[in-house]
Amino acid sequence: MITLFSVIAVLFTLAGAGAVLRFGSVSRVFLARALAYAAGVLAAAAILDILPAGFGLNAEALSYGVLAALAALFTLESFAAHSACSEFMEDCHVHHLGAFALAAMTLHSLLDGFNIAVGFTPGAAAGFNVALGVILHKFADGVTLVLLLLHAGKTRRQALTYSLLLAAATPAGAFIAAPLIKDIPPGAEAFALGLSGGSFLYIAMADILPRLHKAYDRLAPVIFPLGFATVMLIHYFGE
Repeated sequence: MITLFSVIAVLFTLAGAGAVLRFGSVSRVFLARALAYAAGVLAAAAILDILPAGFGLNAEALSYGVLAALAALFTLESFAAHSACSEFMEDCHVHHLGAFALAAMTLHSLLDGFNIAVGFTPGAAAGFNVALGVILHKFADGVTLVLLLLHAGKTRRQALTYSLLLAAATPAGAFIAAPLIKDIPPGAEAFALGLSGGSFLYIAMADILPRLHKAYDRLAPVIFPLGFATVMLIHYFGE
């Protein structure tokens, strides 16, 4: 299952990149609504599946994992000089996209793969919800990366190459994490779940939702809780 969802995440990243390379742009309304749904899934998966599983193992280790995820993602996005949805939610005129920024974006994708692997430790339903949250925002990652690269003066071929590297980082993170989390002590597993849950909350609450407030889409407040409902249904029927 981890392999399957990692491959789907790659396809969604490349679909976002390909949409920009093929059509030159993607509807902001469509992406805003897709991200509203993704934010709901991410937040609900963290609160209903990931964090409760970690608290049951070791509450203190889980808390440290959440704090580590928040600090790491804030630092990565500071260097990356972009957010997961800012480029297509508002007009940007100045970008600094250096090697370190690209490295930070790649590390973020590695963390997405890590989340897919860790998400299955509490059970199949939790893993499915986590994978769904990752996959839904990978399309936006592909869109954002290509728009940033083209705006920074990169060629279409270079943009495609970077997109392939970014997409490949997600399954790489999953394949690295999967064997490491099989036989780890409860404290370490709780810390890993804290990293996963904390990263989901950061992406949803600190990254996506502030941009959606600027988009003023009337349906976003309706679509956002639909993400909650999806996770709740999977959580309920998966138990």
